[in-house]
Amino acid sequence: MKILFLEWKSYCVPDMTEALEAAGHSVTTITFHEMTDRYSTEFESLFNSYIDKASYDAVFTFNYFPIVSKYCNKLNVLYISWVYDNPLVSLYSYTVINPCNRIFLFDRKSYEYFHNSGISTIFYLPLCANPNRLCANIYPDTPIHDVSFVGSLYTEPKQRLYDKIANVDEYSRGYLYALVKAQANIDGYFFLQDALTPELIAAMEKVCPVPANPDGVETPAYVYSHYFLGRQSTAIARQNILQKLSEHFNVTVYTHENCKSYLPNVIYGGKVDYYNGMPAIFQNSRINLNITLKTIQTGIPLRAWDILGCGGFLLSNYQEELCDYFVPGEDFIYYESAEDAIEKTAYFLNHENERIEIAQNAIKKIAAHHTFHNRVEEMFKML
Repeated sequence: MKILFLEWKSYCVPDMTEALEAAGHSVTTITFHEMTDRYSTEFESLFNSYIDKASYDAVFTFNYFPIVSKYCNKLNVLYISWVYDNPLVSLYSYTVINPCNRIFLFDRKSYEYFHNSGISTIFYLPLCANPNRLCANIYPDTPIHDVSFVGSLYTEPKQRLYDKIANVDEYSRGYLYALVKAQANIDGYFFLQDALTPELIAAMEKVCPVPANPDGVETPAYVYSHYFLGRQSTAIARQNILQKLSEHFNVTVYTHENCKSYLPNVIYGGKVDYYNGMPAIFQNSRINLNITLKTIQTGIPLRAWDILGCGGFLLSNYQEELCDYFVPGEDFIYYESAEDAIEKTAYFLNHENERIEIAQNAIKKIAAHHTFHNRVEEMFKML
């Protein structure tokens, strides 16, 4: 196929391009910031010109963009999208049913929701890693960390959507806080959307309305639970684990903002670049933490794949699909509580040979079964 790869500062672009080309496809990559809009005359003009010039057989994006689907459908061009974010409100655009679409979701629970709703354009495909890129360089100058975490703590201003509903009435505020705290302690089951009553939704709408997109069928319950409350639950969970671990071990956190004011015992590592900085951290950390965003119910987050693909040792919260593709205790370790995380961290910091063997087991499995080359082969069988 001749494929137009539309890029928007997404991760894994070189990995996917390499795999597509190795499979015999011709790939042209173009950065298209305009496709993040639902409506854009500029996008239509640029998109049409590229399609007309080269007669592409398919368009590919990481994550799903309704405007791309709209024009692919209009021009009868196959649109392949592989989603690595969850939640992703654009999946609730009515454009998902366009026959041009082949949308791949990494979270099996999310896929099942759409599949059971009769959406035939959505498929399940887990994420993966590229050990060849991730392990291409050795980083002797990178400090060795005992424990590290790379990711958002959801405390940056743009992530603090929960603050926007702080002025709800006292009863609703207390009820919502209790729900968020409860969700923070539960992995693998996201109950917040089902727990929102019409009264709670009305209270939030009163102080911070969330109008639906003109081409969307997302409900206020979905938006409030996944974006406002789910992120807050994740923030609580991540801070709780990091605080308790940092009371016993040297824990380095790489995130967007200095977190020392609310995590006084951690070592703040600053921001980190996905391509150049992150592999060095994963390779040079004795224990790499994955603390999954609560809205990812069963899927393996990209962070966990990258840790394992670097040959790093992974300590994660429980995720159903991690246990489907890897063996706990053999390829990675999961914790069931903060106390369990402390106990397992102490053990593996003192059993280096066992820790290294576990990390090596995982990267061997990835290299054999879970590369971008493997996923491209699986993907194209479903087209």
